[in-house]
Order: sequence, then C-alpha cells, then structure tokens
Amino acid sequence: MFGFSWSEILIIGAIALVVIGPNDLPRAMKTAARWMSAGRKLAREFQSHVDDLVREAELDELREQARKLAMTPLSEHIENVVDPDREIAKGLAAPDNLHELLTGVQTVTPVEEPPALPPLAIANEPLPSNEPLPSNEPLPAEEPQLPPPPKPQAKRKPKTVAAETPLKGADATDTAP
Repeated sequence: MFGFSWSEILIIGAIALVVIGPNDLPRAMKTAARWMSAGRKLAREFQSHVDDLVREAELDELREQARKLAMTPLSEHIENVVDPDREIAKGLAAPDNLHELLTGVQTVTPVEEPPALPPLAIANEPLPSNEPLPSNEPLPAEEPQLPPPPKPQAKRKPKTVAAETPLKGADATDTAP
C-alpha cells in the first residue's frame, strides 16, 4: 500500500511490539486502523467531489454546445454538413447581370464625359495701368464696433472699529498697566 515490502512491515511490527508492549499493541493497532479508515473515507469523499466537479464541467460544456446549436437555424447546419466549402452554393448562385442577360436591357447607364474646357488666358494678360498693384499685405477685415461693456463696480463694506474687549488668558497680563 505505501510501498513497503513484507520484510519492512515485519521489522516495523517487531519494533512496535518492543516499544508499545504486548498488552497495549492490540489497542494501538485498532487506533491505527481507525485512522487509516478515516483517511480512506476522506480520500473517497474528496475524489467523489472532484468527479462531480468534472461531470458538471463536462455538462456545462455540453449545455453551451447545445445552446449554440439551438441558436443557429437547422438549414445552416445542413448546409455546413453538405457543402462545407460553399462550392455548390457558388455554382447555384445567380450571376450579377442576370437581369441584363434575360431582358437585354442594361441596368447601368453609361455616363458621357463633358468636353474638355480650353485653358484660361487670364494669367498671361497684363494688368491695367490705372489700377494699383496688389500688395502682399492682407486687407483689414471690417469688424462691427460694439460699445465697451460697463465695468462692474465692487461695493465696499465700511470698516467697523472693534470694540475694546477685555483680553483673556496670558494676553490680559501683558497689556495690563
């Protein structure tokens, strides 16, 4: 059980017989057996709890998979099984220009480009002599003149002269005449 051979168990028994004595040895063996059975019981309980946790975890995973399967439509599951690469769906899909093929009418009307405009000749013409040359300074923008807002005036409270009060404590002795 603990990796002891029969010879080692025999040596441990002989030492216990000498140390404990022949009268108390049966009682010591019963106590050791009770401890061992209590230890085994605890180990079984622990193992059963661990097994329950594993089962619950597996059940939770299965429940989650069942929820995912229930959320997606059945037709999608069948399509995934029958055509995982979607090759059949691509082959059965209608072409983009199906209406054009069936009716012969173009669905998109071509757009004509406008004719090209001739280049402007304004850049090569000289300026009239009666106009002043433009300067690089920006023209001042006219801003509406608003009257300045009135300045708020703070009201001052008159200072009150503190009434002479008798001093208390240590200050009273310092100022006494």
